[in-house]
Amino acid sequence: MSRIQPLLSLLLAMMLAACASTPTPPKTEISFIDSRIFDDELSDALSAGLEEVTVTTEAGVTLGNIPERMDKWLYAVRDADNPVEAKPKEGAAYRSIGLVALLQAIATGTYEFLRDSVTYYPARNYRATLLYDKATGRVEQVVFAAVRGDEAPPPRTP
Repeated sequence: MSRIQPLLSLLLAMMLAACASTPTPPKTEISFIDSRIFDDELSDALSAGLEEVTVTTEAGVTLGNIPERMDKWLYAVRDADNPVEAKPKEGAAYRSIGLVALLQAIATGTYEFLRDSVTYYPARNYRATLLYDKATGRVEQVVFAAVRGDEAPPPRTP
């Protein structure tokens, strides 16, 4: 019986190792859905330090109707003094929407939530650009691009 026990232990260990899943790499393109799943995927991607993460949006997302879940991410970028800009898909001039994001965040009560949130913290190292259709105002993509050390604003003093 003593010879079988080590063999059984080894067999059990091999079976458990085979069951362990390998972690999935962070995504560089994420589809926006109004779900905590989206928050987890974007947080994982930004925490991984990817140079750029693109979020594709649904038809109902416009510059005048940014979902609260997306607004929390934009506010986290803005709260770190990084730019949040809107730009027509054609490549025309940028338009800052930092104040709009701030007002929406205050109106929805997200300011205090974001200040302490671990989920949104990785967004502080990124800038965000909303790419929209100029004719309809529909936001087609939100691109989070890493802010390099020399581009980052100085730390805030309390």
